[in-house]
Amino acid sequence: MVSAAGLFERFNMPNKPQGKRARNRACPNYLPYPQAYTYRAGCKVAWHIYRSMEEAQNCAAAAKHNAAIQAGLGFDFGYCSPGSITTLPDGRFEVCVP
Repeated sequence: MVSAAGLFERFNMPNKPQGKRARNRACPNYLPYPQAYTYRAGCKVAWHIYRSMEEAQNCAAAAKHNAAIQAGLGFDFGYCSPGSITTLPDGRFEVCVP
């Protein structure tokens, strides 16, 4: 078994970012989601489930914003539509999030 440090050395990859431009590329403009009642996850998106439509709409707005950022970075959501709200048979609301 090879350690992560050994892989970096083997493939000549620096262990730490080098230079000014090689910094953490995490986007500080992502919007947080409201606390979900429950959720389920898939391979490209997740679904947050809320009890009120207001929370679901807040989550959907954040999901659309975050999906636009990720799509700009080249992420493909497949057939899923982040920001869409579905009403479940038990009256809860399900939001597709990236």
